[in-house]
Amino acid sequence: MSYIDLQATLRDWPYEPDKISVRKILGADEAVRIQMRVELGIIQMEAEGRPDGARPHGSDTLLSYFQRKLAKHQERNGTPMGFFLTPSDCESLRLEASLFYRRYIAYFVLEEFASVNRDTSHSLAIFDLCRDFALENTDRHALEEFRAYVLMMHARANAYQALEEDEPASALAHVNRGLLEIRNHLDRTGLGDFEACEEAKILRTLAAELGGKVPTESAIGTRKALRDAVAQERFEEAAKLRDQLKKQSRNRK
Repeated sequence: MSYIDLQATLRDWPYEPDKISVRKILGADEAVRIQMRVELGIIQMEAEGRPDGARPHGSDTLLSYFQRKLAKHQERNGTPMGFFLTPSDCESLRLEASLFYRRYIAYFVLEEFASVNRDTSHSLAIFDLCRDFALENTDRHALEEFRAYVLMMHARANAYQALEEDEPASALAHVNRGLLEIRNHLDRTGLGDFEACEEAKILRTLAAELGGKVPTESAIGTRKALRDAVAQERFEEAAKLRDQLKKQSRNRK
């Protein structure tokens, strides 16, 4: 068996302590993969499925394997009661959540927000499964201290994706929903004070920034009139409507 010295590769991509360095590569099999530079080397992740490429019990992910087991249990018994996760099951699910954490951070740096949304949704589903079905009380609560962070990342990803689609009102709605979910989580678990929560502070700051981007009712009407004028080739009217939109935008600032 031969081994490859990575020294040249690491030298060409130096580690920067104050920066999360991420890149996408095309593998020898022409599959896209994600690499993250860390202090002692490079982490490589699959772009889809489990980040480590594993297929636990022949499934795409461990979460999907247990979700199918739960669905079969419910179909057989008519209720989820009696279904449980062992400490070993929960430990394996926590490992999978940590793998998805690394990848959604990488996708966030790459500004691929749909993928951040997908991976944070996966992590939150793991949190829910362990909370609801872990046999041991410690396993039910082990991931809850991280929920506020994942909810915050999920809300930010949805908000930035909405902004890319020029939907600031939708972006603000995603942020406000994230704030509500964090508040409900902290109230339910008693794990912290909402006003002092760092994740909530980040979302409140983002909400304030988005507030200035959300068009008023008059601006929405002007935009519709502008689209109609352009579609009907009434260009002189369209020019006046554009000027009106610019004035409305300045008044909001």
